[in-house]
Amino acid sequence: MLANILLSLFIIPALGANYFNFDGFLNLHNNQAVLEQQAPKRIYTDYLDIKITAQSAIAVDVKSGKILYKKNIEEIRPIASITKLMTALVFLDHNPGWQNEIKIKAEDRNSGGIIYLNIGDTLTLKNLFYTALVVSDNDAADALMRASGLNSEQFISEMNVKAKSLNLNNTQFVDPTGLHLGNKSNIQDIVRLLYCALQNEAIQKATSMAKYEFEVKYMINDIEKTRTVKLRNTDWLLGSYLNVVGGKTGHLEEAGYCFATKILGEQNQEIIVVVLGSDSNFNRFQDVKAITDWVFNNYQW
Repeated sequence: MLANILLSLFIIPALGANYFNFDGFLNLHNNQAVLEQQAPKRIYTDYLDIKITAQSAIAVDVKSGKILYKKNIEEIRPIASITKLMTALVFLDHNPGWQNEIKIKAEDRNSGGIIYLNIGDTLTLKNLFYTALVVSDNDAADALMRASGLNSEQFISEMNVKAKSLNLNNTQFVDPTGLHLGNKSNIQDIVRLLYCALQNEAIQKATSMAKYEFEVKYMINDIEKTRTVKLRNTDWLLGSYLNVVGGKTGHLEEAGYCFATKILGEQNQEIIVVVLGSDSNFNRFQDVKAITDWVFNNYQW
């Protein structure tokens, strides 16, 4: 019985060595060659690998770009609401002003999910932006596209142009919400996307907030009223023992449960961990915890 439990937790080292390859670097910086010399070093080589449910996974040292853990990193998969990181970046290129107001229209409505904003609600673009990222609201993402002043075709085109400019060569976007299966990427590109997105203070702040609330205005019988919208971040690791710098969740039935996050270690080590295709909401966060703990225990900075 004990042997079966142990086998369910760990893969035999020789098998793991054949399946996983921890060599390589991602080019996150211009002076990559210099930074590679400062990369963390493996403490143990005869490792016991961890068991995760994710179909693809990666952990990368932010400073050097060194790949510390990887599984199926070449596989191109639908990325669901991780798409909203690019939506946020393109919106910020055209942001007419955080305090500008927008009214939610029927054209912003998407089926499924929790409704946070009602048709006719009026709110600031700052609060709309936070709604799109904190709770991954699809209606807010579509409204952000409209607020940018671009039409759908122009906005999506800019998403793909920016992807190319960030060297996301395995990435394609077809809508701003992530609901469409045509939003695809591989896990290496997601690392680059998250790294670039979190350089922006607004995105970093929004994706690191466990809770957020704001007021919206609406009309009843020509009388203006207000109500409070309370948001709780879809990232369950916020407030956990991990020091989360920021991140983004995503889920579609065909994509599984996805998560990209940047984590700060006890000695100020910075790593980005991405999992795609985990088998449940709970397990995507467990997968990230397992990878993070493994990395911090098996590498020295």
